[in-house]
Amino acid sequence: MSIQTFTRCYGPTEGENARSIDLYFPAQANKSSPLIVFIHGGAWRTEDKADYKQLCTGFSELGYSCASVNYRLSLKENGEQPTIQHPDHIIDVGKAVEHLYNHPTEQYDPKQIYLVGHSAGAHIAMMLLLDTKLPYHQYVQGVIGVSGIYDIPLLVKTFPSYLDFIEQAFGSDQSTFYEASPISKTSGALGKKPIIIAHSPEDTLIDNDQAHVMDQHLKKLHHQYTVLDMALTGDHYDIMKTEKLHRLVKSLFK
Repeated sequence: MSIQTFTRCYGPTEGENARSIDLYFPAQANKSSPLIVFIHGGAWRTEDKADYKQLCTGFSELGYSCASVNYRLSLKENGEQPTIQHPDHIIDVGKAVEHLYNHPTEQYDPKQIYLVGHSAGAHIAMMLLLDTKLPYHQYVQGVIGVSGIYDIPLLVKTFPSYLDFIEQAFGSDQSTFYEASPISKTSGALGKKPIIIAHSPEDTLIDNDQAHVMDQHLKKLHHQYTVLDMALTGDHYDIMKTEKLHRLVKSLFK
């Protein structure tokens, strides 16, 4: 199948990889096609949109329009704490989604943008949907969070060694960790937007509790369009394959 691929920058600097989007369009894509936006993980400090090339190509071969987003990472320089920290990652991806909404191509409908985030990317996706203090929720029509981080204080309690990368991305003031977590947000703007919290019980890097606390939080918000899906198999990165996520993506459009 013929797939059209190209890259766009959404940041202020032309050609900047840190704020850019890779787009994958199948030949049959049109103005009515939904757009799946993948947000990579990597603890807010590693990975790149190119890591999702095979995944996005696989979905495009199945007929889906896809985008894979980069955002600036929390990188230490000379041992110093990063200058890029929360909420920069969220705002970057939000601006990418806003760009996709305001500058659509002929291959997707900007009113049908769905986010699929993995790990730290699921944290970003859920914050974009739930944090109504930011403007980006209006562009998002649904979210799949895969092996996501939704309760940062709980994550640190369960995995104390993770405090290193959490502080790198969020700073050393632990009193801010809860407010930076999706479970702290009480959005009234969810409407009928579908949310799928997907997790593999075989994941050794993120435990089941993260999925359960996010599901419980959404139920407290009386959001009737949430699905907790624990049927994925494989470890943290093994699950990010087209054949494993296709079932979840299809269910967004029911």
